[in-house]
Amino acid sequence: MACGFTSHAVTSSIVEQQASADRIIATLGEGQSASDSIRILYDAFDLAPMQSKSGVAWKILDIARRTGDDESQADILRQLSVLEVRDRNVIDRLVSMTSNIKDEPLRKRVELFVNVQKALGEARYLEGEERMKVLMEYVKEDLTPKQDIYQDILDLYRVVIFIRHTTTGNMYLEYLGRLEKLINECPEEIPFLKSLFYTTAATYYSSIDFQEKAVECDRKLLEIIKNLEKHYKNVGRKYRNYDRNYYICYRRMLSNYEVLDMDEVKELYSKCAMLAEKDQEIGESFEVDPRPTAYRLLVDKDYSGALPYLRKVVDNATNEGVRNRALLRLIEVADSANDHVSKLKALEDYNDVLIESRKQKSEDAYVELQMRYNVNQLKSAMATMEVEKKNLELATNQKIISVTLIALFLLAIGLMYLYRSHFRLLNKTRGLEAENKKLETTIEELLDDGSPQGSTDLRNYKKG
Repeated sequence: MACGFTSHAVTSSIVEQQASADRIIATLGEGQSASDSIRILYDAFDLAPMQSKSGVAWKILDIARRTGDDESQADILRQLSVLEVRDRNVIDRLVSMTSNIKDEPLRKRVELFVNVQKALGEARYLEGEERMKVLMEYVKEDLTPKQDIYQDILDLYRVVIFIRHTTTGNMYLEYLGRLEKLINECPEEIPFLKSLFYTTAATYYSSIDFQEKAVECDRKLLEIIKNLEKHYKNVGRKYRNYDRNYYICYRRMLSNYEVLDMDEVKELYSKCAMLAEKDQEIGESFEVDPRPTAYRLLVDKDYSGALPYLRKVVDNATNEGVRNRALLRLIEVADSANDHVSKLKALEDYNDVLIESRKQKSEDAYVELQMRYNVNQLKSAMATMEVEKKNLELATNQKIISVTLIALFLLAIGLMYLYRSHFRLLNKTRGLEAENKKLETTIEELLDDGSPQGSTDLRNYKKG
């Protein structure tokens, strides 16, 4: 009965959202410019239910592309990459369309985000040997740092995504830590990518009971969400709503209540409850998946009160990690509440989990061992290639030096020969000059008329 009610409520909420979006779209004719049309469509996009958002987003992208609106193109390309993440052809098209953004730093940030979404889609549909083959290709790229931090982040992020879909052991933890460090080294603000990363990291750290690290990631995520909310408010996105993002973050933080103080637990629970009252979908989630209430009661050591809520979480959880953590707490709570029937049922359920978990861990250990071996082999091969490359460069440089020295030697010999020839020519020229002077003197002597020096030819005087 409860499930039927919830289903009806969800359907009703979707219908209302669609009706609100349709009313907004009906006012498109009132817009006076392309920017007005984009603003109206963004309002419709923010109000539309998830299954209708994509259609509105493509309309926004079309107008933004035709008018050269870089900011709108960047924003909606990110949104579409999330909505269309399962469609390989569409994602490839979106990657191509990032080239329309003229602002280079903005284009790089968007291209990075869309390519990360592309990798998420690839990791989902690739399996077995094919996935491992692609992973090794990405590992190879990661082992070759570029002079572009955006490309370095993408190379490492793709490796992290593929490892996560293969195994979640220590290797994933190592690469996740590397990725966080690299993302925080980026000089440009990349809030959308950071939001994606810290959501993944907080979820993972929570699942393996790294509670301090999980809460740290959630605190950073909350700050990013607040900044994004402020940004969208400043650009006029009055229907942009982050309530669900806040709720999921608060709920996850409550799941790590052991490392929170009592006042913060109370505050987080109060925020969850207020969001549940404000938003119908969140309210339904708060009812069907009552983790916040269970954790709040556990902090007060109200084990009898927390027990039915934990049982409901176990029965309704669709996420295996959430269910297993709740089941473990259910055993502890049932024991503290002296509810032997609930404890026995929880122990039986958990025993099944342990059997499956042991099998899964054995498989994961083998896969991780194989992955480490492949990565080490790749590193070794690349190191060998690097040594060979350096040896080749050294040999080439030595050849160049030898050829250069020979050329210089030949040039020196040539210059010596030219200098000697020049010296001979110079001596010969001097000899010719001396001979020329002698010849001039001889000619002058031959041309002399024999008159005594100082006499005058009388024929030069005029007659009387």
